[in-house]
Amino acid sequence: MGDAQVTRADLDPVLASHHGNDALASAFEQAADDPQRLLSVLGRYIQFNSAFGPGLANLAGEVAARQGLFRDREEPVTILADRASEVAADFFHAAVDEFDDRLTPWRDTHRTLAQATLKGLGRALGHEPAELNALIRINPGTTAAMARVSSGYGLAADLDEGRLFSGMGFHTGSEVLADEEFTIIDRVLRARRPDLVAALEAMKVEILGGQHNAYYWIRIHTSVEADHFAAAVQGVNKALRFYAGATPPAAVKAFILDGFREFADVQAAFMGGLAD
Repeated sequence: MGDAQVTRADLDPVLASHHGNDALASAFEQAADDPQRLLSVLGRYIQFNSAFGPGLANLAGEVAARQGLFRDREEPVTILADRASEVAADFFHAAVDEFDDRLTPWRDTHRTLAQATLKGLGRALGHEPAELNALIRINPGTTAAMARVSSGYGLAADLDEGRLFSGMGFHTGSEVLADEEFTIIDRVLRARRPDLVAALEAMKVEILGGQHNAYYWIRIHTSVEADHFAAAVQGVNKALRFYAGATPPAAVKAFILDGFREFADVQAAFMGGLAD
């Protein structure tokens, strides 16, 4: 597809005007000294994050299945020229971690690790697990944001080319902003509640027979998201390179950037209501 590429310069205007992570920091700052509020804020954030693994796995499969859409013009053997799996691999890279963290000795999904963090926080605050049902409040804004994430990834949808490329941009936005989100949460908790961080770092939470460190989910995401973002950018640019459809290159790139902006809107709306 010629010189069509997505660069950081394409993304910076959206990031410069984005204030979702300011709202995230404010929500955790406000909740730091209120145990029930902190449980709800963290619970909402964890629930919001649970929508991404299914969406991303679906997107990677949708891309991999489009052998006719992603082709290598330099490959002389027609049946060997499809590059759909090569494009999909850069998106599936992050999905692997979602369903099996590669740094732990057993299969830890990031959902399980997040559950261990929330249960661990409840224990550190002096609550039995059954008590958390009455303390954690998942607000309507969280449910609405999760639905928008599923839509942004194209989950359970018949994706045309526009929505397929928009989904790639949506995922790219999720990775660049998540890289900041977890750093913010870690920074606020260490500054305002070092007692809780110390307790969670030393705590093991049993889920499905495995012993999971209660702070690992937050700690690992302060570094892994940068790698996932780099893979996502590589993926969208491979998609542009190997695209073999009829849509003009500038329009295909516009689909990707539309998806990126859509995720920024979703994230800002969710973070704006996180403390409600």
